[in-house]
Amino acid sequence: MAGNSNSGRPAQSAVVQLLKGNPGKKSFGDLMDEVKDPSVPVAAPPMPTCLSDEAVAEWERIVPDLLLLGLVSSLDGMALATYCEAVADWQRFRRLITEMNSKVDSNHAGDVQTFATGAKQISVWRQLANDAEKRANSAGAQFGFSPVARRNLKTMAQQGDLFPNEHREAAARYFS
Repeated sequence: MAGNSNSGRPAQSAVVQLLKGNPGKKSFGDLMDEVKDPSVPVAAPPMPTCLSDEAVAEWERIVPDLLLLGLVSSLDGMALATYCEAVADWQRFRRLITEMNSKVDSNHAGDVQTFATGAKQISVWRQLANDAEKRANSAGAQFGFSPVARRNLKTMAQQGDLFPNEHREAAARYFS
């Protein structure tokens, strides 16, 4: 069998296609129409009440940027919550590992656990931190939170951002 409906690369929104420079050479007018009137409106999803404090902080940090780029809709709540909670878990486990590594007892360090027999094993805290990192990277990739995804985005800097604050008004007169 040659494949099924899940074969191939996942579809990308018109915003992402334009940010990447329209590699598929789709009609610019069609892409712009979809950007102006998206099938799923750009909006912040409601924040789940079950998020930890660290996850709430991450949510509040990234949602404004996602809205600005047009990369989030009200339907993306679960994917965004998964990312934020994975980041919060990673931060919590990294703090525990750092605290354990700073203690004198080297048999129960945060990164490597040494048993009475001399055998060494990656500690459960390191395993949990590694798992949280994988979950955050996987969920974040859906929103372009990886260096490779950002490298492919061709965003345009606003003209005013090219000049120091005192020259922005002059730049706005000449470039608008």
